[in-house]
Amino acid sequence: MSERTTLFELKEKAKWSADPQEKKAAITELSAHGQVAIPQLEEILTITAYEEIRTACAEAIKAILANSKQGGETVVVSKDNSPATADTTSSKSQKKAEKEKQEGVAANELRLADLPP
Repeated sequence: MSERTTLFELKEKAKWSADPQEKKAAITELSAHGQVAIPQLEEILTITAYEEIRTACAEAIKAILANSKQGGETVVVSKDNSPATADTTSSKSQKKAEKEKQEGVAANELRLADLPP
């Protein structure tokens, strides 16, 4: 399977899967492809109605860009989708997650995209 096909399939899975964990996994896989995946991640970012998916895309894009600026240092996107280099973690994403918890954003909250047509 070509890389182009793989990127397309991952993008579609991240955009339209019913399972948020599957969406996040697809975003993580996309981010492993580096700068080639940035347009797909940006498209997901603009399409999705879910804040946590938007956050995951934005963090993946930041990680890819940081990786390219750092001259190829390996950037890992952790399970909470915060980018981390080999010896640092992103406190910004942790602060954002804490803020969301304080504001009471529930993962199971109904959103417009969840409603039937």
